[in-house]
Amino acid sequence: MLAVKLKGQVTRDRRLIVELPKDIAPGAVEVIVLHEKSAPAPRPRTRRKAAHPGFGIWAKRKDIANSAEFAAQLRRQVERRQDGRE
Repeated sequence: MLAVKLKGQVTRDRRLIVELPKDIAPGAVEVIVLHEKSAPAPRPRTRRKAAHPGFGIWAKRKDIANSAEFAAQLRRQVERRQDGRE
């Protein structure tokens, strides 16, 4: 048995096109196709903020003047240790 590594193209109508060397005699062959998977299309990094279910949950709160500072304060409280030490 002779093993030959060839490169080819798959057409849109799903046909394989390869150039065979002249030393390959006519007859039956067995073909193994190794195909690199295409990377999935990248998803957009940004989404509309309004699509997030949490968007605007503090909008009508009168006790929150700066929502960014309020969120930072909540994070600090959550990150504190149970015994009150930071």
